[in-house]
Amino acid sequence: MIGGEKLRVYETIFVLDPSLDDHTIQKEITKVEELILSRKGRLVKTEKWGMKRFAYPIKKKLQGYYTLIYFEGDGNIPTELEGIYELNESCLRYLTVVSEEKPEKLKAEEKEEKEEDLKGKISPSE
Repeated sequence: MIGGEKLRVYETIFVLDPSLDDHTIQKEITKVEELILSRKGRLVKTEKWGMKRFAYPIKKKLQGYYTLIYFEGDGNIPTELEGIYELNESCLRYLTVVSEEKPEKLKAEEKEEKEEDLKGKISPSE
């Protein structure tokens, strides 16, 4: 709670221009995360879905880089994110909604994914 106000869990998904290099894509994702944190929000989970094809062209592009971020914060953050997305020419599409997921469930899923990644990287010696 911030000042007695209950924080809501939101999910924001945005699609970036496919012509951006990896460094620029990471910079754009970090910019969104930093905005959330600077407004006293809390990042719950970031999912980089990567390059996906569109069902139809968007701004003359046939694919884009998808990123989904779950975060907790007050009601002003989604409005500010919308302003950032609108001004960013690299952002092809975006949507921010109140999430149906509980933050504890998201954290548990993320922990399981990290453990699975570690198990996959550790292979028995032959």
